[in-house]
Amino acid sequence: MKKVTILGVTGSVGRQTLDVALAYPEEIEIVCMSAHTHAEELAELANRARPEYVALTGLQDVAKLKSLLTYEAKIISGKDALKLACGAGDPDLVALSVLGIAGLPAFEECLKTHTAVALANKESLVCGGEVTKKMIEETGTLILPVDSEHSALFQCLGQKYKVRKVRRLWVTASGGPFLKWEKEKIYHAPKESALKHPRWDMGRKITIDSASLANKGLEVIEAHYMYHMKPQDIKVLVHPQSMVHSMVEFEDCSLLAQLGPVDMRMPIQKALLYPQMKESRLTKALNFYEISRLDFIEPDMERFPCLRLAYDAMETKTTAVFNTANEAAVDLYLNDRICFGRIPEIIEDSMHKFCGRNPQSIDEILSMDAEIREYVKGLL
Repeated sequence: MKKVTILGVTGSVGRQTLDVALAYPEEIEIVCMSAHTHAEELAELANRARPEYVALTGLQDVAKLKSLLTYEAKIISGKDALKLACGAGDPDLVALSVLGIAGLPAFEECLKTHTAVALANKESLVCGGEVTKKMIEETGTLILPVDSEHSALFQCLGQKYKVRKVRRLWVTASGGPFLKWEKEKIYHAPKESALKHPRWDMGRKITIDSASLANKGLEVIEAHYMYHMKPQDIKVLVHPQSMVHSMVEFEDCSLLAQLGPVDMRMPIQKALLYPQMKESRLTKALNFYEISRLDFIEPDMERFPCLRLAYDAMETKTTAVFNTANEAAVDLYLNDRICFGRIPEIIEDSMHKFCGRNPQSIDEILSMDAEIREYVKGLL
């Protein structure tokens, strides 16, 4: 039995991770799960899985959580709850699906204790940058990708991170809801349209990131650190059908592509059951007789400047700034404080402001994160 902890269980990826884990009760034991402030949802999911530990990282609703649990669980709470949850129950694998830079301290804790991570929190690498990259190399901690694109690259590379004889990595993007919109229309895009993703059912923040292609930029940055590839050798390809998740192009011009259904539970299963491959109990297989076409389009970085800025961030070593400024700007957009087109403008302003800062530790990264958020507020 593999002992698994799920951090961020009430989010979209967290819930699907729980579904996969519960589908393989003979393989997986859930020992701990966490949420930030959603006590009712956390209690509902905990009552299904009955982990020994339940963690609530927000400072409120602990009594409410305890009253809603239908079994005796050990409750972890407070400002260090997320880090404590990483070791509670002595897990073999921590599924990290916490949203945003909030997941970075938990990632650091797993690296310190050499606990394997199923990584859905791309910000841990994007913001951690060279700091977390060095820690991974020094500790040898197993990191398993959960994003469908990075899971696909991992599979095409023979479940290895050491890239050899590879010319390019190709990361696909659906193109989001604004694929065919004009630049001016995208600039003033209403929130209701941005939240209607044509392929994936995700949380609000990541859905906005997909609409702006900032999410694809974050994935390119993650691949840069994960596979040690130069930015110019990681290409994005818009693929509206979302069936080819990523491709690896080798020096002899041959390519390996990984195809699969539009279902996050497939890469989640691969991470949770690694190194085993088991028949899927949840995902419906592709039917190639029903697939009429596969389209591939070069991304337009004029209409989607967030993707261009992600490449700039790798060159200027401002990937953490890119991420935090984007998080702050998306929050403003979702709260009707700015228009959609202001998101890349805020990111670019922040990258210029904080260019040259080179944090050497997780604490320094988190300190800079707070400064960036204050700066973004000042831009209003």
